[in-house]
Amino acid sequence: MKKNFALALAAIFALLNDIEPADILYERTTIHANSNYDETPLSDAEVTLILNAGFSAPTGGNQRSTNFFVITDREVMKVIQTGHPYSQPLNTAPLVIVVAADEANCRYPELHEMDAGLAAGAMQVQATEMGLSSCVLSIFPQDERVNAVRQALSMPETFKPVLMVAFGRPAVDVVAGASVQNYKAEQVHCNAYQAAFTADVAALAAAQAEPDND
Repeated sequence: MKKNFALALAAIFALLNDIEPADILYERTTIHANSNYDETPLSDAEVTLILNAGFSAPTGGNQRSTNFFVITDREVMKVIQTGHPYSQPLNTAPLVIVVAADEANCRYPELHEMDAGLAAGAMQVQATEMGLSSCVLSIFPQDERVNAVRQALSMPETFKPVLMVAFGRPAVDVVAGASVQNYKAEQVHCNAYQAAFTADVAALAAAQAEPDND
């Protein structure tokens, strides 16, 4: 069933947008608490590509108040870990990027969390394209985590650290958790709660399989 839905979604992309299915979304890998990154540092070019993806993400009202704190120093990561009980990826990740909101220079503070999530997702897609694994870790609204991050980075009180993302290549003996097709029809509601969204999966899959005669 999941395979059929995957085919249907791919067909929708191909038929309506005339573009290739976004395979990159399903190639993302995550390294969690019980696995290790290869600690080899990423190049400045690689870090810049990831940051550029974060800046490319949309923001609420186009307020562009998101700031990115690049961390490559293990000692700085250790300070963050003193206030974050679920930050094991920082033990080995060669790169961590904290996504923070500049509350003194924004129009819509209620949208900071949305902005940070969009930036994190964009950076993860770019990292996947580069063959890197990643892991998103929450910071806000837990005060202990927020305070530890501010202390570690000498962050002004007007900055709100929302989340951070660890990046790196998997160590050679690590199997990273892969992104999979998680489509669940029962969690899709069309125009009203529990009103099913139905698609002719067979027809969509068949249309995708038809040869291109152009």
